[in-house]
Amino acid sequence: MHRRRPRRLVTALLCGGLLLGVGVTAGQPVAADAGGPADPTTQQVIDQVRADLAESSDAMVAAATSLKLAEAALPRARATLAQTRRLLAAAQQRQAAAAQRRGQAQSLLIVANQDAERGAAAVDTQHARVGRLARAVYQGGGSIGNAAMLLQARSPADLAERLVAIRTVVSSQQSTLEDLRAAQQAFGDRASELATVRSDLATADQQAQAELAVITDLEKRASDAASKVTRLVSARTSALAASAAAQAEEDARSQQLHSEGGSLQATLAAQARQLLGAAGSTHGYDVPPQPATLGRPVSGPITSPFGMRVHPITGVRKLHTGTDFGVPCGTPIRAAREGTVLSAGYNTAYGWRTVVSHGVVGGALLTTTYNHQTRLGVAVGQHVTAGEVIGISGTTGYSTGCHLHFELLVNADFVDPVPWLVG
Repeated sequence: MHRRRPRRLVTALLCGGLLLGVGVTAGQPVAADAGGPADPTTQQVIDQVRADLAESSDAMVAAATSLKLAEAALPRARATLAQTRRLLAAAQQRQAAAAQRRGQAQSLLIVANQDAERGAAAVDTQHARVGRLARAVYQGGGSIGNAAMLLQARSPADLAERLVAIRTVVSSQQSTLEDLRAAQQAFGDRASELATVRSDLATADQQAQAELAVITDLEKRASDAASKVTRLVSARTSALAASAAAQAEEDARSQQLHSEGGSLQATLAAQARQLLGAAGSTHGYDVPPQPATLGRPVSGPITSPFGMRVHPITGVRKLHTGTDFGVPCGTPIRAAREGTVLSAGYNTAYGWRTVVSHGVVGGALLTTTYNHQTRLGVAVGQHVTAGEVIGISGTTGYSTGCHLHFELLVNADFVDPVPWLVG
């Protein structure tokens, strides 16, 4: 019998913080799908739990849903946390490198400033020398003074000495001017170097500040991601604890279902032997299906098929003994085939239930059951025709949502009714 979770479960799970966003972006992109495929939605998980947990309590379904949601989100959350931490470590390394470059640029700036100051002082010194030279030339009459000095020579020897002296002065003047040009050139070079160093320092400052902003953002995102992982682990732990608490009720319900199902099977086994002799001992699952033998009891989608289920928490395998049709409460239920009502009443596990015997069909005893009804429409011993309304669908017994749990027993075994239905 399929357990349908009411809307309040979805609301509770949302309010409980199980639906947590898992895409975390940082100063540099963090892949939204880090950790694999997208996490399933709450409704997808609930639908899967419904299919896996037939005849389960509300508490167990809620615990299983919480556990599935937490376990589905945990890998992505952990991958996001790991990737964010990697990005944070890389950003911290870049920030350290930027800080180192800034320190080097700062040291170069100090040296460049000192060199520029020395260059400026050298230019000032050379300017002063040129100024003194200019004054001396002016006071001495410049080139006219030099000529007069030669004309005043008293002898060839004196003329030669005066010529040497003039050449020495001119050479000194040229040297002074060359020194000035050299000092100016050196100062220009140092000023250019200083501008380059200042530009490098500004760039290093910008890089350091940018990396600091990235680090601040990544640290917050890493903290948020770590908190999310912690919350998911806590949710998983709580779900496991809740499932353990619900297991006692689950065991009691399972025992009740087994007892009630076994009682019907025992009755049918005796009837099959009486009607069929040795053939009545044939297991129902060994009898080949006879398509179109049964009509559909309701018009609605199959929400949970017949078959084995693996408990999503305990891992225990259990048979879902019928097929669940998703129909609203109040839907008319029709007999799948003509027959006689064997029982019609309230059952602890199945709620309001009708059991109809169709007698021997194709060499096998066929019996159908209609469970979780809101209201019965027939009585024990009544003959019904195929398609006759025998009850109204509901959600009584071990059921948390409107649906019809429809079963087929062949001889005395539960079998999948779908292959026997009209297509």
